[in-house]
Amino acid sequence: MKRTNCFVLAAAASLALFVLGSCASVMGSSVKVNAFDTMDQDSLVYISVPVGVHSEFTNSLLKSMIGSDVSDKYIKNVTDSIDRVYVGIGSPSNKSRLQVACDGTVSTASKLALSSTEYFSKKIQNVNTAGLYQVYTEKKSGVQICAPGSDLILLGSDITPQLERYDSEANSQFLSGILNSSSVSEWKESEAYKFVGDSSTDNIRLYMNKPLSFITNLLGTSLSSSIFQLNFIEGEFEKLPSGKYSVDLNMEFSKDNLISKAVAFLKVALLMTDSKVTASDDRHLSVTGIQVSMDQMKKMLGI
Repeated sequence: MKRTNCFVLAAAASLALFVLGSCASVMGSSVKVNAFDTMDQDSLVYISVPVGVHSEFTNSLLKSMIGSDVSDKYIKNVTDSIDRVYVGIGSPSNKSRLQVACDGTVSTASKLALSSTEYFSKKIQNVNTAGLYQVYTEKKSGVQICAPGSDLILLGSDITPQLERYDSEANSQFLSGILNSSSVSEWKESEAYKFVGDSSTDNIRLYMNKPLSFITNLLGTSLSSSIFQLNFIEGEFEKLPSGKYSVDLNMEFSKDNLISKAVAFLKVALLMTDSKVTASDDRHLSVTGIQVSMDQMKKMLGI
């Protein structure tokens, strides 16, 4: 009996893989893949933007990433149908890598915009674990765009890894449902994943590995790499009624003996602002209440 049950489970798994591999549209319509799960785990910078509260910033963000020649009307057709944008910038081997995943409902207007021959050329792309996808490439920037499901738009300098992760996540969810099992990866348990992937917040969130250049852009002054030896920075940007953004940062240092020097430096650098610098322990400090304009925020993020 035990052997028979194993055979049945194996057969069910094989059938599921065959079905998923044969028809991507079935998978896309029946399984919802979290947009953030389509991105690689080694990006140097992760950004999460709720579109409803930050529509102006989102329009500017997507326009700069897709291509400055793309019309504002096209960008609006895309942003009107999405709820949240996740961005991954750079990797240890490719500092210019770009990955974007937009979560929402892909509207008819968005689909028509994707089909615009004015900006995009179209090709059919085959992914190892699934069927065919329509991938659109912006003619000047070379950025690729694809809507693999009815609730997701992917964008990147090379979209293949994102489509492969989309397939992998959908397959995993589909098989978990059949086999009544579940598993959570180490990545999904990480602080970076939980912080940036939190879809309940209305604030823009940022997670950066080795983020010395970000702090330099924020303060407008060079920082000593001997003091600011950072593992990561978490940042949260709250939009204020004035149109400016209030920035809160949490920093983790790689050594215990750097905090006091960093606190002293930041207090002097931020003396003329209303911000507050606080050390929470030997390796963590926070900076709260920095106010910046949208242009300053875009410069900090390298957008």
